Amino acid sequence: MLTRILKFLKGYVRIRLSGYAPERFFNLCGYHGIVLWDVRFIGTEYEMCVSIGGFKSLRPLVRKTRTKVVILERHGLPFLLQRYQRRKLFAAGALGGAVLLWLMSLFIWNIHIEGNYLLSDDEILSYLTEINIVHGMRKSEVQGSDIEAALREYFPGITWTSVEVKGTRLIVHVKESEEGETTEIADEEPADIVASGAGTIVSMVVRSGTPAVQEGASVEAGDVLVASRVEVYNDDGEVASVSFVHADADITIRYEERYESSFSMQYEKKVYTGRRRFSFYITFGNRRVTFALPGASFAQFDVITSEFPLKLTENFYLPITLGKNTVQEYEILDAVYTEEEAAARAEEELALFFEKLSIKGLQIIENNVKIDTNGEYCTASGRYVVDEEAVRESAPDMSLPEQDDSEEEGNGT
Repeated sequence: MLTRILKFLKGYVRIRLSGYAPERFFNLCGYHGIVLWDVRFIGTEYEMCVSIGGFKSLRPLVRKTRTKVVILERHGLPFLLQRYQRRKLFAAGALGGAVLLWLMSLFIWNIHIEGNYLLSDDEILSYLTEINIVHGMRKSEVQGSDIEAALREYFPGITWTSVEVKGTRLIVHVKESEEGETTEIADEEPADIVASGAGTIVSMVVRSGTPAVQEGASVEAGDVLVASRVEVYNDDGEVASVSFVHADADITIRYEERYESSFSMQYEKKVYTGRRRFSFYITFGNRRVTFALPGASFAQFDVITSEFPLKLTENFYLPITLGKNTVQEYEILDAVYTEEEAAARAEEELALFFEKLSIKGLQIIENNVKIDTNGEYCTASGRYVVDEEAVRESAPDMSLPEQDDSEEEGNGT
């Protein structure tokens, strides 16, 4: 491998030898220390490789032996440099492009949010802009722990967040709570597990603490399910010691809820006329240049935006984004749902409602929702059953129970 690298750095040529006395040519090369390699006999001629320095020493040997040498191939760094000497602008452009890519790799050109369902990307990005976390900032200015703390403080619904830099992307991972705030207690502090709603215990696996209920029990909101108080008994069945732990368990509660939704059979229908206008834009960092095509203005319209950020790899985004705006004209017409259309819309809304429950961690066990149309309204109503880990942590009552007075008097006599 080292020999091949040295040959490439020094450069070499592949030649064809023909003529009267090739054997004498080889002898003279050996005598003068000219190294030949990869020698092949082809017909009445020889092909071989020789270094650039060795090739320059061949002329007197060729004359003495009455042979002829023709260059077939040129290899190595000297020939590569010579080739690009004639293309100085290309070489300068390639070098400049490499330097430009390196400079762009020092900045954040794409901020991506993951894990958010209740909060929109725009809400989180707007707040990040307020704290100067923006596209085009230097990667060295990104302080992940500070960004994470700021997001948790500003958005009470975010229970956990993590920030990482990949290439030229800033990826923000978030996890949202169901109710927008948490009731968790520090792991080192004692805590009971209580029910956050009424229902029936269908599954219960306790890892730490004392179970206060069993599977199949009906509970109400606030009932203690796993107590932090742990009692140790002696051989006489008396409490020998008491300790308080941070209760830990997986508990599933099944409960029933009611669903009801209705909408009018009459509605305003949006009908597109087919007339469109287009505009294009290029974003350089935080600046945008727009190119609008001529066309009539519309009284009522929708705008569909398509963006194509330029990137070299999945995580190496460039500060250039190509965009297209499509403006579509529409008219508002009065319309009436057919029973099939109304039922389809009601089913779609119900499916979306159940999908949101699933995102929150609820499992739909039974669906008894019925859809009915009476000519004026379409109504979906009924009850559904779900399984949920509907629990929360609560600070325990750590006071010890009072001793029986009769027991104290007996001990005093």
